[in-house]
Amino acid sequence: MQNFMTSAQAIHQYTQLEIEDELVKPQDSKMIEEAKKASSGSTESGHKIWPVHGQIEFSNVSMRYRPTLEPSVSKLSFEVQPGMKVGIVGRTGSGKSSILQILFRLTEIFEGQVKIDGVNIS
Repeated sequence: MQNFMTSAQAIHQYTQLEIEDELVKPQDSKMIEEAKKASSGSTESGHKIWPVHGQIEFSNVSMRYRPTLEPSVSKLSFEVQPGMKVGIVGRTGSGKSSILQILFRLTEIFEGQVKIDGVNIS
């Protein structure tokens, strides 16, 4: 009986989970419009492509996983020029994977901005 109740407890816990953030956010349409303006290249089908050059700029970026936690990335600023190969190294817990989560927009930043080819992706 106890083994069967484990499944029921799991189902109950799944109903108590917080709702995830929207996949497509209202500000995404603004970013898409900026990317279209910034893009000068096009594909064979005539669609604009972005990013054209691949320049990445982090300006005073800070991020935390939850509002109650300390920032995992604090006031980070750097620039990657087009064509550069970059490696991120550091000790465990230094924020290497957090930088990638910011870049891929998996987490929200609470300070600063990230630009790809001059388009603010936040």
